[in-house]
Amino acid sequence: MRYRPIVANCAFTALILSSTAALGRELKWTHYGIRPLAMGNAYVAVADDFNALFYNPAGLARLKTWHGELLNPKFGVSSMTFKTVSTLLSLAQNSADGTESALTAFETLSGKPQWLNVGWTPHLVFPGFGFGLGANVGASMRIHRTIAADVDIGTEIIAPIAYARNFLEDRLSLGLAVKGVFTSGVDREFSLSDITAFSKKEAGSTGAQLKDFVVAGKGVGVDVGMLFTPVATGEPTLGISVADLGGTPYKAMKANGVVLGAPTPRAPAVNAGISFKPIKSDSYYVLTTVDAHAINQPIHFSKKLNFGTEWGFGNVLKLQAGLHQGSLSGGFQLDAWILALRFASYAEQIGHVAGESDSANERRYVAQVKLLL
Repeated sequence: MRYRPIVANCAFTALILSSTAALGRELKWTHYGIRPLAMGNAYVAVADDFNALFYNPAGLARLKTWHGELLNPKFGVSSMTFKTVSTLLSLAQNSADGTESALTAFETLSGKPQWLNVGWTPHLVFPGFGFGLGANVGASMRIHRTIAADVDIGTEIIAPIAYARNFLEDRLSLGLAVKGVFTSGVDREFSLSDITAFSKKEAGSTGAQLKDFVVAGKGVGVDVGMLFTPVATGEPTLGISVADLGGTPYKAMKANGVVLGAPTPRAPAVNAGISFKPIKSDSYYVLTTVDAHAINQPIHFSKKLNFGTEWGFGNVLKLQAGLHQGSLSGGFQLDAWILALRFASYAEQIGHVAGESDSANERRYVAQVKLLL
């Protein structure tokens, strides 16, 4: 039984490697896209590609042609995750004292957020109609000096079907999306003694297991959106979207005949944005945009504001930059027919106020590859 602490540490490390994204303090009102994130996540008034399914369904009415993707895996990692995984694996393999190794890990990683995520976004969109699926599987963790860790692990899926139409000579666009939502996982602060929950109980033990903290649920929500462009010159556009109109509750699910806890309902999020194209020609354009997300929610305004810009050369190359919650973001999108590559680097402020602490500023890198369709 002297190997039990090592097994627990290995299980803890494997959990971080395999497990969804976002701590409870993270503002996450929809399935985030890589292109929007690269431009500071300011996209509500842009919504001119498949990401409209998640940010503003009204954008589907302004598509000029259809677009579909089936194989487009996504992978994301934070800058601290490399160090986290390396440290935990080393401790799990080289230390026979589980308590000592766990204490060393907490001391080394204290206050430093980690994040790992994989995802998939198959979709098919046409002018005025579209459907898709945004799936994420991952883990977020932040260790405290009080020998505790905030951990959010699991799976999240959002699957919208959207319809949109233009009015007033195509200056006004309105959209509606009905979406299925599913989530399962663990969102809890674990103490040092709770680490045993990641390993199998010993006979006669009354300690909790990881499965005792799992919640899982499914539900159906509604998103609505609007885009208004009063004049053609510069295409100044006001965008408004409401995600999870009226709130989206989850119905608790079963696992092995046992009803799991129901996740917290999805709160409605009122979002607004303004976009403008100061430069536009037949071959290239410059786009600027600003967003305010979850205006109705009691979150500090510094975490709601986002600014972005994009330079595009036809449909082949797009370069983005922006400010997401006060930190720089950037990326690119390269589309070469059967192959497309998207990349974004952005920072997520885990604290309650953007910029309140460097240790709560989590730099993330996300890449997505589209293969064939």
